[in-house]
Amino acid sequence: MKIYGFTLAEVLITLGIIGIIAALTLPTIMSKYREQVTMSKLKKFYSTMQQAHLRSIADNGEVDSWDWVAQGGESTNEILLSWFNKYWAPYLNNIRIIDRKVLKDNDLIDGGITFILGDGSVANMAGFSGNYLHVSLYTNYKTFMNESAIKGKDSFLFGFAANLSNLDKCLTRFDTYACNKNDEQELKFNSGYGCYNKEAINGGAYCTRLIQANGWKLPQDYPYKF
Repeated sequence: MKIYGFTLAEVLITLGIIGIIAALTLPTIMSKYREQVTMSKLKKFYSTMQQAHLRSIADNGEVDSWDWVAQGGESTNEILLSWFNKYWAPYLNNIRIIDRKVLKDNDLIDGGITFILGDGSVANMAGFSGNYLHVSLYTNYKTFMNESAIKGKDSFLFGFAANLSNLDKCLTRFDTYACNKNDEQELKFNSGYGCYNKEAINGGAYCTRLIQANGWKLPQDYPYKF
C-alpha cells in the first residue's frame, strides 16, 4: 500500500507562499484594527465629555455665564485648572489631572491642563482663545509626549464656545471643532483648516468634524493611514 505525503520542497514552497500572503495582508489588517480603535476612542470621548458638559450646564447655567478669560487676556494653567475643577471635574469619573509644563527656548512654560480619563484617553486643554475652549484628544500617547502628533491622525480637536447661544447650539455644547459646518468639501479642503490641507498652519483642524459627519468613520479618501 502506497503512503502519499508532501515532499520537503512542497512544504517549504507552501510555507513561503503563506508567508508572502501574510506579509502583504497583515499591515492592512493591523491598519484597519488601529483605525477601528481610534474611531472607538473618538466616539467614547465625545460621548463622555458631552454628557459631563451637559450635566455641568444643568448645575452651573448656560456657558455664557461661566468664568471666561476676557478676549485677549492671559490664560494660565492656574486659571485653567481652577476652571476645570469647577466645571468638568465633578462630572468625570476616575480622572487624573496633570498641570503640564513644556520646554520652550530653554524655559518651562505652561503647556495646558492634561487630563487622563479612566479608559486611558489623554486630552489637553491649552487655554481660552476668543471665548472658545479648545480640547485635543490624543489617541497616541507617545506622539503627545514628544509633541509630534498630527491633527487628524494622532490628535483630534474638540471644544465649545461662549457668547454664541443665539447660534447653533452645538457651539455651546461640547462637540467637535466646527460642529456647525456641514459642507464636506469645505471640511476637507478649506485653505486654513481643512482636514486634507496638510500645508496650512491649522490644517487638520476640521478632521474631527469630518469624521463625525461621516458617521464616525473615515472617508474612503482620508489622507492618513493608521
